[in-house]
Amino acid sequence: MQDYFVAFDLAEVGYRQWPFAAIGLLFVGVGTLLVRYRKQLLDSSPRWFRSAFPIAFLGFSLIWTTIAFALTYAEYHLLGRALREGRVAVVEGPVENFVPMPYSGHASESFTVGGVRFEYSDYRVTAGFNNTRSHGGPIQAGRLVRITHVGGDIVRLEIRP
Repeated sequence: MQDYFVAFDLAEVGYRQWPFAAIGLLFVGVGTLLVRYRKQLLDSSPRWFRSAFPIAFLGFSLIWTTIAFALTYAEYHLLGRALREGRVAVVEGPVENFVPMPYSGHASESFTVGGVRFEYSDYRVTAGFNNTRSHGGPIQAGRLVRITHVGGDIVRLEIRP
């Protein structure tokens, strides 16, 4: 009997959501430039707009970036902690009821193993496993897997070749 190989392990991949939060830094940069050069950049705009818009834009960008980082890092931290402390569930068996995500990405991928349903998408920002079959993911119908999860979030995926 062959052993499982690890296809995903949250403890090994680390915090992967940083690009989502980092996008906000681009807007923080634009907002900073707007505040600094508002007279030159918004010269033809009404005075109230020159005053209010750059500050509102920068403020919103800072808030969005902070919240995006805080929420994604909190999820990563909580799932990682549960994994380290063994507060996880493990299910093993063949992948059943597999519904792949279409390549266009307008649906989630889902399947069950041992009666436990899993659903994810490449387009959902999550710390857990979310690599769909249509984008190179390893899940397929009938494949034997061992899944370590926290409330349906896959924190470790092992596959039998």
